[in-house]
Amino acid sequence: MKNSAALVTGGPKRIGREISIFLASQGYDLVISYNKSKSEAEKLSKEIVKKFKVKCEIFQADLRDEKQTKKLAEFVRKKFPNWNLLINNASIFQKSKFLTAPESEIFDNFNIHFFSPLILSKEFAKSAPKNGQIINLTDKNITRYETNYFHYLLSKKSLAELTKMLSVELAPKIRVNAVAPGFILNPIDDSSAENFVKKIPLQTKGEVENIVQTIEFLLKNKFVTGQILFIDGGASLNHAG
Repeated sequence: MKNSAALVTGGPKRIGREISIFLASQGYDLVISYNKSKSEAEKLSKEIVKKFKVKCEIFQADLRDEKQTKKLAEFVRKKFPNWNLLINNASIFQKSKFLTAPESEIFDNFNIHFFSPLILSKEFAKSAPKNGQIINLTDKNITRYETNYFHYLLSKKSLAELTKMLSVELAPKIRVNAVAPGFILNPIDDSSAENFVKKIPLQTKGEVENIVQTIEFLLKNKFVTGQILFIDGGASLNHAG
């Protein structure tokens, strides 16, 4: 989209990378934030500029830190006054149990998955034009309560609730939605993956392209807000995985 600009947090790798490439293909100027993946961010930025002829900036920010999160928003606003899309994609994924996880892990999960999206959304809303959009990346397991990833899941559940509350708070100027991916990436060995896939109603794992297609739908459909779209082959229906 001409005269449009987007911030994608955690944009250099995996799902964030493909979302960034898609947005560039649609004419968005971009800011891609990263924490430790500088080389991947630089490589992606050069690739995007060369292929799509749009502007693409990268910005290092540790989203566990409030000041760095605000500096990121300030950077985007100064570079692109036409900033009209925020995609909160940055994430960490670590096992934790309620009684044994150190407090540092609790705060890390909430700062990255909840507080940084909240702060960025607030900063975005201050200057976003009419028809601005926020899209949050959560997790299909937000429908569950038993987990070996207690603080990850609790923080993602909180992000889902933030999505719904902001959709009301920021309407009608800004639409706010979330995407809840299922088994898209493969963090487990092939044998475990095969057993997991059998439990999914559609009996297949998804592709990153399925997430990109959902982002495209949300960008185009101006009558959708406050929704959490589960892209999981039905896994959230029977709590597969």
